[in-house]
Amino acid sequence: MKSGFTLIECLVALLILAIVLASATRAIGMSVEDVHNNYIREAAMWVAENKINQYSIDGVYPDMGITKTEVTMAGIEFTLSTNVSATGNQYFRKIDVSVNEKAHNYSIYHTISFISQY
Repeated sequence: MKSGFTLIECLVALLILAIVLASATRAIGMSVEDVHNNYIREAAMWVAENKINQYSIDGVYPDMGITKTEVTMAGIEFTLSTNVSATGNQYFRKIDVSVNEKAHNYSIYHTISFISQY
């Protein structure tokens, strides 16, 4: 008998290699998607924190109500919804900020803060 591999053995080895490579490709794709989603969430957090910090910097006691604005951060378009409402103390207002990616209909980042009149 001659030593070596048969055609069946080679095909089985190629099948196993194809399965391993397909699994690795899926894992790499999921990692790339996770990095992209984290990038979007981080940019949404910056947008919300910038909005809250702007109230403090301006030194203006905000009027109550809901406002929606469009903001671009890090090349991503966001819809920023700000709801300013009263609290039990007349000298404090609650600021509820929600950030959505313009292309999607769900909230990516949501935060609440309070601001005082004096």
